[in-house]
Amino acid sequence: MKNIYPNENKKIHLRLAVSRLPSTIFVSILALCISIQMQAQASWTIYNTSNSGLPYDNIYCTLPDGQGNLWVGTDYGLGYFDGQNWTTYRTDNSDLPHNSVRSLLLDENDDLWVGTFIGGLAKYDGIDWTVYNITNSGLEDNFIRSMVIDKNATLWVGTSGGLHRLDGTVWQVYNIDNSNLMSNNIPTLAVDENNALWIGTINGGIARLQDTTMTVYTANNTLLTDNTILDIYIDEQQNKLLACPAGGLNILNPNANATAFLTLNSSICDNSISAIAELNGIIFLGTAPAGICTFGEWTSYNIDNSPLTNNTIRSLTPEGDSILWVAPDFGGLIRFKPDFPTVNQAVAELPDIRVYPNPAVDFIHINTSVHAHVRMYDVLGNMWYENEKILDSEAIPVQDLSTGIYFLELFFDGRKIIKRVLVN
Repeated sequence: MKNIYPNENKKIHLRLAVSRLPSTIFVSILALCISIQMQAQASWTIYNTSNSGLPYDNIYCTLPDGQGNLWVGTDYGLGYFDGQNWTTYRTDNSDLPHNSVRSLLLDENDDLWVGTFIGGLAKYDGIDWTVYNITNSGLEDNFIRSMVIDKNATLWVGTSGGLHRLDGTVWQVYNIDNSNLMSNNIPTLAVDENNALWIGTINGGIARLQDTTMTVYTANNTLLTDNTILDIYIDEQQNKLLACPAGGLNILNPNANATAFLTLNSSICDNSISAIAELNGIIFLGTAPAGICTFGEWTSYNIDNSPLTNNTIRSLTPEGDSILWVAPDFGGLIRFKPDFPTVNQAVAELPDIRVYPNPAVDFIHINTSVHAHVRMYDVLGNMWYENEKILDSEAIPVQDLSTGIYFLELFFDGRKIIKRVLVN
């Protein structure tokens, strides 16, 4: 990568970012949920079967409803938490078809869809349950691993026996026998801005289904480092961030070019990534053996330096722009509210600062009505640009930079904002 040559009063530095690890805090288990303050008022609230009405301590999925309530899928029942009280649904007190809940989804009617381990799919409208399984519907497998609704209100269901499409009452099945899918085991699904469906598989790479055309990307035809995809996050530039259990964080850009972040080429905390979530512009990565780390700055949270109850993370779910629900393996449920010393806010929310275009080809432009200090980093923590005195406007040349993701930090009035930008 070539350096950018600054103008007068502009400085360029090259350095490696150092992970900011919060101090170790000794935790006292209380009879009620625990709230621990650390790293400038960050809070961790732990719910388990000993201190709350959580149905079971092994959790697979969580789903905020947008009204301050939370659905929790556990290995022994479905939980509903209104912030104070818990309600549990099991096969002995409801029509839930199986007690092990693996996926959750709310549709446009606020009906809850519940995917179970071996009991099929259930829809709950708050009163009645409707169950779909291999005996009464077009489902060809009762293990429901993932669900998503596309822009046409069509329900897509990932199972261990293929991809299923439910449009009204009509089912359609995609599997290795009738499509380009290279695996029938589908743990994650996502929909992009063009209403294309992205299908993460076990040992079959990732597939893109646009209308009737399915394209498959694997380690054989791209630079992907793993053919198993456990989670997919699509950012605002339509990059697909992929959680790979043996290949680290993989990023597939809109041109289907893949980049991998491993312990060999970055400060990522581990190569086994199990979950991805974005919170207030920051990408959080859940790992199997090393807790949670943030993408780019590589801040790590684990059982040694935080109140995490287990270093194996099953799921990460954002609520709004300030809360991250964390499900550690047999570790209960954790409500994590990061509050870093300088508050992260999306640039678009600030009326006096504008960063454009994104993606950028020749220049990144900054328009501001306040004095600002700007730094630009790559994903390895190398700082490629700095200007301590921006006022009115600034144009950062990027034509000599390698294609990829960069982080733009702007400091002003005692605050910091971070913008993730793509350079093409």
